[in-house]
Amino acid sequence: MKFDSIQLTTIVPQAYSFGAVAKTAPGSWITQLIWQFGDGSVLDVPYCCQSQVSDVQYHAYSQQGTYTVTVTAYDNTGNWGNAIITVNWDSPAPEFPIGGLTMVASLFAVLAAAALLKGQRFRIG
Repeated sequence: MKFDSIQLTTIVPQAYSFGAVAKTAPGSWITQLIWQFGDGSVLDVPYCCQSQVSDVQYHAYSQQGTYTVTVTAYDNTGNWGNAIITVNWDSPAPEFPIGGLTMVASLFAVLAAAALLKGQRFRIG
């Protein structure tokens, strides 16, 4: 399973994009992905008849903190695999950045964070 995230906003609420790719053994298929966003929010995404799925979910956090996001893939034979990533929102950013430099710095921070986050890879099966 491959798992990654990208910070989408720097204002309150802070939003992220989470992407996962799950692949199961030949002859099996993914039946569901369960997303746990670390703040009590859970999302169950059903699938049918595909041995590999790609899924992107968006989630916003209204409070600063550290959140552990888990996505778990299940297949039709009872196998499962999960991947975990941690989102750390240290302090809220200003809601109205002043000047172009702040906007450029924020964009650079998002791109740098995206470049540093490399998801875990493994197969279920």
